[in-house]
Amino acid sequence: MAIAANSRLLARLPRTAFQPGQSGNPRGRAPGTRNKVTREAREAAERLVDDPEYREALRVRMIDGTAGAMEALMWFYAKGKPAERVEQVERFPCARLTDEELRVQLLDLLQSLTPAK
Repeated sequence: MAIAANSRLLARLPRTAFQPGQSGNPRGRAPGTRNKVTREAREAAERLVDDPEYREALRVRMIDGTAGAMEALMWFYAKGKPAERVEQVERFPCARLTDEELRVQLLDLLQSLTPAK
C-alpha cells in the first residue's frame, strides 16, 4: 500500500523537479554572505556599542575591572575581530651560518652561561 502511494506521488511530480543529489541552488550561498540572524545580531551590537551612554558605562566598568568577556564579544560582533599582526624580526641569522660557524656560536653561548670557577 505504501509503495503504491509513493509511486502515485512520484508520478504527480513535475518533470522540473530536482534530480537526486541536486538542490535548487547548485552554487550555494555566495562566500561572505551572512544569514539573516547574523546580520541582525551584528546590527544590534553596532547600535549598542555606538551608543554614547553605553560607551561611558563601559569605560567605568573597565576602570573598575568589572567589564566581562561579553563586552569584547559585543565589539567583535559590531566591528569585527581585530587583525593579529606578528612582526617577525630576525634576531639571530642562523640560517645563513655554516655548520662550523653555528657550532662556534653555540660553544661561545654555552661558555657564557657556565658559571666561572
